[in-house]
Amino acid sequence: MAITDWKPSGVVTLTTDFGLDDPYVGMMKGVILSRFKTAVVVDVTHGVRAQDVRAGAFFLGAAHRYFPPGTVHVAVVDPGVGAARRILVARAQEHCFLAPDNGLLPAMLGESRYHELDVARFAVQGASHTFHGRDVFAPAAASIAGGSSPESVGSRGVDDPVRLDAAHARRSADGRRIEADVLVVDHFGNVVLALSGDELGGALEAWCVVHRGKRIPFGRTYALVAPGEALALVDSYGAVEIAVRDGDAATQLGLAPGDHVTLERRS
Repeated sequence: MAITDWKPSGVVTLTTDFGLDDPYVGMMKGVILSRFKTAVVVDVTHGVRAQDVRAGAFFLGAAHRYFPPGTVHVAVVDPGVGAARRILVARAQEHCFLAPDNGLLPAMLGESRYHELDVARFAVQGASHTFHGRDVFAPAAASIAGGSSPESVGSRGVDDPVRLDAAHARRSADGRRIEADVLVVDHFGNVVLALSGDELGGALEAWCVVHRGKRIPFGRTYALVAPGEALALVDSYGAVEIAVRDGDAATQLGLAPGDHVTLERRS
């Protein structure tokens, strides 16, 4: 893809673990708008669990496809801020992505063409060592949204990006048992697994989740069980999720990201 065929939409998205109690998100938006006044800045989420790079990749991976081609996606979940880690730029699926080199982008994009951002070119004067989101990412995002091609903001190609150990699901030899990692827990306490509904195969009702001696059946939607009851379903991400109707499944079942649950085929 030639560096001259970048057609920005003017949209910049933000995905961070900053939360909304502090002014960090507002500062980033201010820098972007100061450099590109007509930018449309959209919050994907600022509720990523602190320093949870895998969750940041999951949320952005699920959300970016709903934005127009030419969107610039900034993901700042950055435990290594101020250290010698690189900042990566990638163009994929007609979108541009900016994130620290900590595994976030390869987790969602897989094999892609990565460049190292030319930090010296974009960092504001007196840039903070602890807030690259405001002082490096935001100016670079504004430049790309304003017309600079993603490739032109990078000083060199990156062939060795950091890669995460992927959350995954392990199927037994007979195919009747799956052990799946907990990937994220959402705002409602729903437990999202590193397993898609398509990977189950066959009717969902043939499967159940087995956790601490409790068998949790599959259903199509939350309303099919009584308040306080647990069920498994395929959620809006297309992932297998464990939920409690009108309740918090993660708390009730004692589950957190990185834990494992077992699914069994009943018939």
